Amino acid sequence: MNLSSWLRRALLLGGLMATFASQAEPPPPIEGGFTLVVLPDTQKYVWQRPELYTLQTGWIAANVQRYNIVRLLHVGDITQHDSEAQWAFALRAQRVFSDLVPAVYAQGNHDMAYVNKFRSRVSRVSKHITLADYQRQAGFGGVYDREPERTENSFHFFEAGGAKWLVVALELAPRDDVLRWANELVARYPERRTIVLTHAYMRPDATLYDETVPNPQGKEKNRGIGSAVTERLEGGYNDGGGMWRKFVSRHANIVMVVCGHVCTSAYLASRGEHGNTVHQVLVDYQNSPNGGNGWLRLLQFLPDGRTVQVRDYTPLLNETSADPACVFEFKLDAP
Repeated sequence: MNLSSWLRRALLLGGLMATFASQAEPPPPIEGGFTLVVLPDTQKYVWQRPELYTLQTGWIAANVQRYNIVRLLHVGDITQHDSEAQWAFALRAQRVFSDLVPAVYAQGNHDMAYVNKFRSRVSRVSKHITLADYQRQAGFGGVYDREPERTENSFHFFEAGGAKWLVVALELAPRDDVLRWANELVARYPERRTIVLTHAYMRPDATLYDETVPNPQGKEKNRGIGSAVTERLEGGYNDGGGMWRKFVSRHANIVMVVCGHVCTSAYLASRGEHGNTVHQVLVDYQNSPNGGNGWLRLLQFLPDGRTVQVRDYTPLLNETSADPACVFEFKLDAP
C-alpha cells in the first residue's frame, strides 16, 4: 500500500473525511505542455493536520512526470506560528518531492515572529528554507543583494514551453529596497517571462490590497493588508497596490503574479505601463474543512505557448473543483 492509500484509509477509519462515493478524476495532463503546481497556505496542516501536507506533496512527487511539473510555487504561510515543531512537519512533507522538482517559497505573515506583540521581519524561513537548499536546485539564481544569506527574497530560472522564465519570490509586504532589487533584476532579463510570487497581494474580490484606497463599506480605514500584519514592520512595507505601482506594472516581461493569504480564489488581469497584460492569481484554502482539505492548484500551460488552464485538485477527496472561480483559463501576451 502506497503512502497516499495509507493516509486515505487512516482518515476514513478516523471519520475525518467525506465519503469517496462521488469521486472525480484529477484534471487530465496536457500533452506537450507543462505544469506549475501552486501550494496554497499550508499553515493549518503543519499546525493541526500534518499528514494532509504530506498527502499533497506525495501526490506531487508521484505526478511530476505525468503532468510535466517543472516548478512548485508555495504562496507562503508555510507554518502557523513559525515554530520549530511546525517547521519540522513542513520539512518532512517537503522532502517528499525535494529531489524531484524545484520549489520556490514565499514568506507569509505566519512565517514571521512576534516581537513585543507585533509582527517582525525576524523569521525562521531562512533557517529552514536555506541558501544551500536553493543552491542544490536546478535554476536557482540568487537572493536579495542586501541580505545574501537570507532566502525570503529569491529568484529562479527555468525553460519550458519554448520560453525562458524567471520566478521572483518576495517577502511579505516587501520593503522599498527589496522592490529596488526586484526592479533591477527583472530589467536585467527582458527576454524572460516573469512570474512574481508573494503572499498578501490581492483580496478575494479581485482588487489589490491598497492602503491608498478607502473601503466603501467603512469596515476598515482603507483596503490595505491591515495593521495586524504590517504595523511596525522593520524597513517599511508595500501592499499589493504599492507593489503594482513601484514594481509589477513597470515591466513588459512580467506576465503573472501568484499569491495567497485569504480564501479562496480570485483572478485579475491588468495592463502594465507597456501595454502588457499581467495575470494576477489568488488561491488559499485554509478555511476549508481540515485546514484546506488538501486542495492545490495546477497551472497547466498548453503547447501553444500562451494558454494557461487553471484547475484545483485535492488528492484527499480525489476531486477537481467545479467552482467557476477555480476553473478558468487565460492567455499570455504573444512573445
